[in-house]
Amino acid sequence: MMVAVRRPLRRPLAVAMSIALTAGLGAGACGAGRGILGTNTSPCFLALPVARHAVEGRGLLAGVRLVDVTRLTGPGTRAMRDLLNMLPGPAPHEVCVVAYTGRYTTGQVEQPLGLPPPGGSGRYAIVLVTTPKSALLGTFIVPREPLSFVHQHLGF
Repeated sequence: MMVAVRRPLRRPLAVAMSIALTAGLGAGACGAGRGILGTNTSPCFLALPVARHAVEGRGLLAGVRLVDVTRLTGPGTRAMRDLLNMLPGPAPHEVCVVAYTGRYTTGQVEQPLGLPPPGGSGRYAIVLVTTPKSALLGTFIVPREPLSFVHQHLGF
């Protein structure tokens, strides 16, 4: 009498390995695209609650940028450099810049910095927050954005 020896099921194991490999490659591909688009603002998402509190919940979020202070040398960054020069003490190496749009006065924000805007109110509140500890540096009220918060997407 012959006893049948059961062979382990190789097909389900192969299917499971294939699924795991595909999922791993797919997750890696999702993370790779962010570097291409230049969206390095991930550390600044921790700054959003601090920034929202600084504008006392007013207005709409216009954008978030992680700014390397030493790289603010282009012609389109002069307004941002001018704001950073108004900080009491030296500016940190990197700062999260969170912009809100609405109608703001210096009395409606925490730690207002700089001169009051012409007419007493401004269209943008620019909140500066340190990274990685998310401490409020100050809030500027300005009539226009000091730098672009728009990300350009190519190929779509």
